[in-house]
Amino acid sequence: METKRPLLLIFCKAPVKGKVKTRLAKTIGEDNALKIYQQLLRKTAEAVQGLDVDFHLWYSDHMTAKAFQSIRAEISVQQGDDLGTRMAHAFRQGFATHQKVIIIGTDLWSLQKQMIRTAIEQLDQHDAVLGPSTDGGYYLLGTRYFIPQLFENKSWSTSTVLQDTLNDLATKKVHLLEEKTDIDTYEDLQQFPELMAVIDDKK
Repeated sequence: METKRPLLLIFCKAPVKGKVKTRLAKTIGEDNALKIYQQLLRKTAEAVQGLDVDFHLWYSDHMTAKAFQSIRAEISVQQGDDLGTRMAHAFRQGFATHQKVIIIGTDLWSLQKQMIRTAIEQLDQHDAVLGPSTDGGYYLLGTRYFIPQLFENKSWSTSTVLQDTLNDLATKKVHLLEEKTDIDTYEDLQQFPELMAVIDDKK
């Protein structure tokens, strides 16, 4: 049954020591990396709370996160061998019931409700919306229909992802949101003093 409400997909991991923010953990230790990830989950949950959307949480395994317990959402385990395959599966399933599908992760400390609302509104006039991240990837992707090439032939988690995605959308109408910083490295973390404050001495 199709609904006119947008669908927000949230890709996330359960907060488990040693399994989250592994690049960050190399600098600040696994305990601190877990603290940072827990804060990012909390911030993401707060940012999406109250949005007029349907939610689908896609976890990397069968464990879930308490931060999202207050959100009424369908919950599934990601399917596929790489990020592109997993996102394609989630988008394809989403478009079986919805006309607008948007995906976010849980790496963006500066995520705000208005950013997602803007993405939803822009999909009325555009085929796709992208939120560029400073590392050459993106923190948000939304489309009005399934575009399979967006999830194929990408070197995921590298600086080429955004440009390769824009190349795929060269014949489409695209809206770009404001560029933001995903928190993956210690250098990223240093830009946010309030997050730095939750970690113990650097390990």
